[in-house]
Amino acid sequence: MLQRWQNMLEWLSIALILLLPLHQFYYHPGELPSAAILLYLLHSITVAASLQLKHHCPPVPTIQGFAWLEQFLLLALLITLLYYWYLPLAPFSAPAIQWLWLGCQLSSAGLILRLYLTLTRRNVTNTVNTNSPEPAQRWLVAYASQSGMALQLARRSAQQLQQAGFKVLLTELNQLSRQQLEQYQKALFIVSTYGEGEPPDNGQQFYRLAQQWQHNLQQLEYAVLALGDRSYRQFCAFGHWLQHWLHSRNATALQPLLELDSAQRDSNSLQQWQQLISGVSDSNAVLTEPDWLQLPLLSRYVANPGSTGLPCYVIKLALPAGQQWQAGDLIEVQPENSKCDVALWLTRQQLHGCQAVRYQGRHVPLCWALAELQLDKVQHPAADEPLDIWLSNQPRLPLRRYSIASTPDEGCLMLLVRQVQRPDGRLGIGSGWLTAWATEQQPVRLRLQAHHQFHLPDTHRPLIFIANGTGIAGIRALLAQRVKHGQRRNWLLFGERRQQSDFFFARDIQQWQQQGFISHCDLAFSQDQTEKRYVQHLLAEQQQRLLQWLAQGAAIYVCGSRQGMGQAVHQSLLAAVGEDGLNLLQQQGRYRRDLY
Repeated sequence: MLQRWQNMLEWLSIALILLLPLHQFYYHPGELPSAAILLYLLHSITVAASLQLKHHCPPVPTIQGFAWLEQFLLLALLITLLYYWYLPLAPFSAPAIQWLWLGCQLSSAGLILRLYLTLTRRNVTNTVNTNSPEPAQRWLVAYASQSGMALQLARRSAQQLQQAGFKVLLTELNQLSRQQLEQYQKALFIVSTYGEGEPPDNGQQFYRLAQQWQHNLQQLEYAVLALGDRSYRQFCAFGHWLQHWLHSRNATALQPLLELDSAQRDSNSLQQWQQLISGVSDSNAVLTEPDWLQLPLLSRYVANPGSTGLPCYVIKLALPAGQQWQAGDLIEVQPENSKCDVALWLTRQQLHGCQAVRYQGRHVPLCWALAELQLDKVQHPAADEPLDIWLSNQPRLPLRRYSIASTPDEGCLMLLVRQVQRPDGRLGIGSGWLTAWATEQQPVRLRLQAHHQFHLPDTHRPLIFIANGTGIAGIRALLAQRVKHGQRRNWLLFGERRQQSDFFFARDIQQWQQQGFISHCDLAFSQDQTEKRYVQHLLAEQQQRLLQWLAQGAAIYVCGSRQGMGQAVHQSLLAAVGEDGLNLLQQQGRYRRDLY
């Protein structure tokens, strides 16, 4: 909206610049005050600079219906208020100079807006100008990321190419047009697979459109790094589709497709990817990983005592020194085995757990290193094999990812973790470590992961939050951030088993609702009545309100289980706004999902 206002004000400013000399010549001939000349020049310069920057700003999205009239009337109301309440405060008595004084302030504010939008766009696209104009020196790095890992790898890959002197365009797959793809001769694609073989949200538009493109890409040399989760049957399916699509368009692969399990960050695939980039950039730099943190466990407690479901724990960790995160971000935890399992393995293998070893750049006792390994796959070291080398070749426990439920100013890093039980009754590695095996004040090894797809918008638009189960963790952080900024247009839909035992963060939610920060709070507790009700039922019942909020520019944030809730909510939204409407919401960044 601010960009549209700026466009309108620029036309008014141009009219003022052209008509003011004529007005002065016919109605007030004579010598002009020096203040009027200075203001006129300043106004002309700021308007010209703003018009020059306009081409470097993001395009203004097209609005439909009478939204343009609403924005025009709002601008007219603003100018009227300035005319009656602000213009009389001008330090000049002549009306023409008063208007120049006001125009200078508005045009200066507009110029600042243009500068901000230009810098923001450059940061988003990460386009770097170099002295080499040759097409062969231009690289395209495209990504499709759901939780942020593919984006991080894409940024680091692009940075390494830039440091080697190449011109690089870093862009999400949805922003990649057919014309852009035809302009590049070198390309890297880092793409995740979402759910059962689906593209991430910021790759779905490309997936739909690309299947209709029949053009030839024989000029393109490319490589694909596919990210996925081996717990799903369709491992890296979207990456395989992209590889096949590029091959069918006669593009040339620089190397075979690389598959990367998102829980195994130190795999051979990453090393091969690094070798590819080092080869083309003639650089020995490596892809740097985020810093590992050691945060003491401050406290934990059961959040759903008496629940018919598995126990959920609120876990509070110490604030990371010198580190910040945003609401919506995640952490990756390096889980550990229980001390009993490690001791049992050492006993069976007849090894001493107290002997010192070097592991992951740290000097630690052997038992500490074994705590991070998949013990059921670890083999006894050979008689003459150094323990340091032996440990480096053993499989590590996969990382576990959790939504952060707090904001940095709340004094701790808070999680909501549900225990997972295996068929034999044992606890899952990640949930068992955080909820049972780690002791109070024991350091938990983790690293922060930015989740740009789930950050709050920069504007004060209304937001609709939909969550079930432990998905309320990420939503709670978003709500806390909205409360901090005084943003009251929030609508929460939450579902769980029973209200008495499973209403997570009930005190916070009820307090924010009483304070007016949650306009509407719709709850669905499936076991509190004979006929089960879930959040998708609430959404269907509130379809009229949903459409009203969307017409006012609202964005939708969904967090929770993908199977069941995530799919059902998606179908409810399709029924409400249609496939084209939902696709448009995704393109505008107004439909964001964090599902697991």
